[in-house]
Amino acid sequence: MNHWSVIPLLEKGIPKGQGVLFFILFLVSGCVGPHIQTTPVHPTKQPPPAWLFSGVSPDQEVKTARYLGKFKVTYYWVVDEKEYPLSRAVPLYTRDGKLLGRFSSAFVRDFKIESCARLRDGRCISYLKRQDRVVMVDKFLGHGGYTLERLKSVAVDTDVIPLGSTIYIPQAENVTVNGKRLNGLFYAHDVGSAVNGRHIDIFIGEKENMSAFALAGLKSSCSVDVYILE
Repeated sequence: MNHWSVIPLLEKGIPKGQGVLFFILFLVSGCVGPHIQTTPVHPTKQPPPAWLFSGVSPDQEVKTARYLGKFKVTYYWVVDEKEYPLSRAVPLYTRDGKLLGRFSSAFVRDFKIESCARLRDGRCISYLKRQDRVVMVDKFLGHGGYTLERLKSVAVDTDVIPLGSTIYIPQAENVTVNGKRLNGLFYAHDVGSAVNGRHIDIFIGEKENMSAFALAGLKSSCSVDVYILE
């Protein structure tokens, strides 16, 4: 019904004074009445997809996904010695106290932050922070006996998320790395001195993979929804 549809009412016998009053009230109601919300409303949290549980066999205990809330997400990666200048400034020692070699101070600094590195000769090393030592590895070490899996392992605060837990981040389903789209599932395989409270640190393997997360809207220190599968 538009504003002009009231005109025929006047021709059907409604007193002229009342008809004019009715017409004025109708015009006013069109200005102050309710308006349609045109801005999209984004939910504060997203439910896990149904496919998460479609293949669960009877002997598995994963049945529900409990929402933990909003978490800050950051990233860590493998430090590549090839990206640093040749230098023999700082020594690194193996677990048994033998000299592994001398390296640039910038490389050693970043290696001790990320705890994973690849040397110029292709060997991989993990950092043992409590011992301030290095160990040669085939797979980078996480915490508590776990090894790190690229784009799947995360560091957590174990007071918030138990080590070994499977978590789901719905926003990560928008991330595509080298043509492969992530499914949002990650595993709590690591801890970190800077990972406290509601904070998830994702192991992305190569540093350049961080751009894929940024393109999907997941820049470092942004907020994501986190579910724990139980």
